Amino acid sequence: MRRDQRSPDAPRDVEVSSGFIPGIPASVLYHCGGTTILCVARLEEGTPKWKNDPAGWATADYHMMPYSVQPRLERTGTGKQDGRAIEIRRLIGRAVRSGLDLSLMPGYTIRIDCDVLEADGGTRTSCINATAVALGSLVKENLANGIFATDPRRALVLAMSAGIHDNHILIDLDYPEDTAATVDLNLVGTSTGEVIEIIGGCEDGPIDMDTLQKVIAAAQNGILQLSKMLGDRICPISS
Repeated sequence: MRRDQRSPDAPRDVEVSSGFIPGIPASVLYHCGGTTILCVARLEEGTPKWKNDPAGWATADYHMMPYSVQPRLERTGTGKQDGRAIEIRRLIGRAVRSGLDLSLMPGYTIRIDCDVLEADGGTRTSCINATAVALGSLVKENLANGIFATDPRRALVLAMSAGIHDNHILIDLDYPEDTAATVDLNLVGTSTGEVIEIIGGCEDGPIDMDTLQKVIAAAQNGILQLSKMLGDRICPISS
């Protein structure tokens, strides 16, 4: 049994508050265990200048607040690069774009802002899951006002961590589990079992393919559980 009494294959409890910022429907406060994310999705006119086709675009930003961890995290000053934050924002951006048909939103960019208020493991995956909720609200708003003629989402994209700790396969690792895990990976996929991205590695020697497949399967099962947990908190994809 884990310190929060979960079974190895159980995700953490999730709480979602949509419309958290007054006047911004696509703002979400997302709690996953001890991790808390503020996620906002926004639609902007225009696309990056380097794009040479009429399709839309989606991008993301990610920051950790100074007191999301202890001791205090120094703010990244102007001009400074935070390699970890850059890697995570790119991961979120890829996840969002993989779930969209960008040709259905020509001339527009979806911008996702994720701020970590509390960090207890799984900030990457929680940001992607919070984004799914915020994105649903954004799409609903812009279908209603006529900017979107069709729902540009083609899949519900979620994420789940999995790893090996004390020779047990666990999903949705908290911080103590994550730091002690000998294998740790993050899987981005769809609510129907498709895989978008896997990032992971070993800390205590290699593992065989059979073990890797079991860890991946555990993460996929976690995504399916999370999809059911979120339920109607995510606006359904309209055909």
